[in-house]
Amino acid sequence: MPAAHGRRLLSQIGGAFVVSGLIGVGCAAVQLGATPADIAKARSQSEQGATVFANECAKCHGQRGEGMGSAPDVMGPSALPEYPRNAVNTSDPALSDPQMLQIQAQGRPAGSSWRDPFRTAQDLFQFVSTHMPKGHVADVKPADQWAVVSFMLAAQGTTLPAGGVGPANAGSIRIPRR
Repeated sequence: MPAAHGRRLLSQIGGAFVVSGLIGVGCAAVQLGATPADIAKARSQSEQGATVFANECAKCHGQRGEGMGSAPDVMGPSALPEYPRNAVNTSDPALSDPQMLQIQAQGRPAGSSWRDPFRTAQDLFQFVSTHMPKGHVADVKPADQWAVVSFMLAAQGTTLPAGGVGPANAGSIRIPRR
């Protein structure tokens, strides 16, 4: 093999490694779930919510709400208020989960393609209290559901009122876009 051809081949291989490395770094930079600082802040604002989330929600959604298996991420930059995040993205396993699709279909008016984004704490509570945790919604008390909503919103950067989120104030607490 001529020396020039060998150098060109090594250059191309080296370039491929550089591109692969940059893609890997770019993918690694995408935060899934809440950061440790967000979790600590949320825990300080809703200890009960953190405990219920860890015991009931983390089984499917991960300790940081990053999503596991077919369960979508529920905390962090790509989570609330959009749900489902992207109806066109077929690489999201949650979009092909029959049980999740059925839940989504129940939450939207006839003829509409997808439900509206969560805009307030009331929207989030309505979904959580009606559909989560899958298979045993009735096992979680309303006070615990409100605590989970408080925890999740605090992890998303929402400033919670004293005493957390509840029926009296949920409609006025906006979910920030991240």
